[in-house]
Amino acid sequence: MNKICALFVAFLTLVGCAQESTDLKGKNFKTVDAETKLEITLRFDAKDNRFFGMAVNNYFGNYEQKESSIKFSPVGSTMMAAPEPLMKAESAYFAFLPTVTSFTLKGKNLILSTQDGKKISFDEYTPAPVDEAK
Repeated sequence: MNKICALFVAFLTLVGCAQESTDLKGKNFKTVDAETKLEITLRFDAKDNRFFGMAVNNYFGNYEQKESSIKFSPVGSTMMAAPEPLMKAESAYFAFLPTVTSFTLKGKNLILSTQDGKKISFDEYTPAPVDEAK
């Protein structure tokens, strides 16, 4: 009986570990700024180490990843304007990304973390298909 219990615990441990992943390529995430309700997307290119997304503006850059360590380049973006609270939220997010040093990906939840303990949590989503016939 003890062997059966031990095997069951080992199986559950392996299943739990299998659910944690560090593969970001091709994944799409979004979050909402709690104060302004600004929706921010973060997408990882399926082939190259590039990221892009949208807040007020479309944004983009490169990243380097090794296991759960990640480094984002400074963000490039378009230059559209919005009400001041949204622009401040976007600027804070753009300043945050290059300070990120690690991430946790559990299921459909991505948490980006800085060395000093700041974090942003995202949920995975499926973007609407692009109609290229237009």
